[in-house]
Amino acid sequence: MRFRRRHLSLWFLLLAYGAACWWVFTRSTPVWRRRPVTIYFAHWQIERGPPAGIDAVIRRYEELNPRVHVVQLAIPGGTIYPQWLRSNLAGGTGADLLEWGSWVPGTKDIPARYFSPLTSELAKPNPYNRGTSQEKIAWQDTFHDGLLAPRRESPDPGQIYAVNLTEHSLRLFANAGLMRQIAGRVVELKTFDDLRRLLVQVRTYAQRTGQPISGIAGSRDTTRALVEPLLVPTMLREVYAMDEGGQLFLYNRQLLAGYLEGKWRYSDPAVKAALGLIREVTDAMKPGFQQLRRDDAMLEFLRGQALFFFYGTWDATSLHQLASFEIKTYKLPPVTPDDPKVGPMVLGIMGEGMGETGLSMYLNKDSAHPAEALDFLKFITSVPGNQIFTDHSLWLPAVNGVVVPEPIRNFRDYLQGYAFGQAPIDAIGSEASMEWDRHFYELIGEQGSVDRFAATMDRLGPTAIRTDLTSELRNTLLLVKPQDVQIVGWAGLAGDAARTRQSELEMGQTMSEGLALQMRRVLEKTAN
Repeated sequence: MRFRRRHLSLWFLLLAYGAACWWVFTRSTPVWRRRPVTIYFAHWQIERGPPAGIDAVIRRYEELNPRVHVVQLAIPGGTIYPQWLRSNLAGGTGADLLEWGSWVPGTKDIPARYFSPLTSELAKPNPYNRGTSQEKIAWQDTFHDGLLAPRRESPDPGQIYAVNLTEHSLRLFANAGLMRQIAGRVVELKTFDDLRRLLVQVRTYAQRTGQPISGIAGSRDTTRALVEPLLVPTMLREVYAMDEGGQLFLYNRQLLAGYLEGKWRYSDPAVKAALGLIREVTDAMKPGFQQLRRDDAMLEFLRGQALFFFYGTWDATSLHQLASFEIKTYKLPPVTPDDPKVGPMVLGIMGEGMGETGLSMYLNKDSAHPAEALDFLKFITSVPGNQIFTDHSLWLPAVNGVVVPEPIRNFRDYLQGYAFGQAPIDAIGSEASMEWDRHFYELIGEQGSVDRFAATMDRLGPTAIRTDLTSELRNTLLLVKPQDVQIVGWAGLAGDAARTRQSELEMGQTMSEGLALQMRRVLEKTAN
């Protein structure tokens, strides 16, 4: 009996040991790495679509490059990603490739401190495009918009620090079944006034039936997305006047300087007309929407408690996979010159442009494997790599030559009209943005008032905007100061690559110094 017990105990020990070994070698971090190089790719796109698309790209890349293992790090956005980003970069543990955007709060200084420019590589053809329509084209010219956002958001004018993976547009998603109940049919929305009248029908239907149905699913995030296209139509004459370079978009610093120089005010008739449009759409949302986030608005829409959900096409994959009803997709109906409320202020229909690419990925200058990280960026933004990403994520491609899948083809059906890309006045700097958010309640709801909100913003605006322009100046100088050493260093090296890099740094330094001088003069000229 004792012999059997001893053997039974031994078998249990062997079984436990075997299970532990199986777990260590298959489920936990490997004791040894099968590939000599591991690179980490971090982003906050945890919606349905992108993680699957990136995983598919990684699988194909690792087949082509057996030495390299790529790990995808999907970090939640909101307040988590900025904290994660800064703490890891400061601690020297940042991922090799990182997503960043100028709107990420508290991170404006990060590109200049931690990211490497890609300008010289972008001037060359992408080797992974061999045999495609983009084979002999410079890498930067293979993107659908020529990398507009990375150029605009570069901390060093003339340099490009990022490449983009996808293209996006803003769309109005509608519950087609609910629309039939309310309006008797699926309505075609050709103008903003069509939307205005339909939202009135929704309010009447909800009051008559006692059902808690809103016209638009509301949240702080989705409202911000609605605000931006509604601010420009009535302000088009003013922003064109500030676009002295004729670039058809304004940098934050231009709008900040324009305010201090008296070129626009929140109390201007054109701005107040835009604020009136914002009041109209927020009146169609349930009370308290400013306390909610994007996911809350999406759930409200998916529960059938809102007719519309307005946000980017990056949410389309999630909506179509999760909704139990038919979804119809609209462009945001344009505000037209014959609009019954703001028509006289409208120069013409605002176009959507040709689509701006996004999901900007940056190379960490402290990467342990910069060559391999850059190579992976080239693959995922090549025609074959971006095709894999698009097919598996159902997000629009950023690269020319990629075939757009049928389910998302209409996302590229852009509204044509006057072109202008503007840094919107609700988010031209961290201080100005905080004042907008802090006092937005004065604009919306039954007690809200366009006049009161405009007066409040003009009372607080000068101090906030001066602080933001000072911050822009500081960040520009932060980039300029260390460049002399780098220029001298590259000048001491031989070869075309060294001379090209020296020239790039000198041009960027000259442009940055000029912009810094302009900002300093505005601050001095408008000082009280």
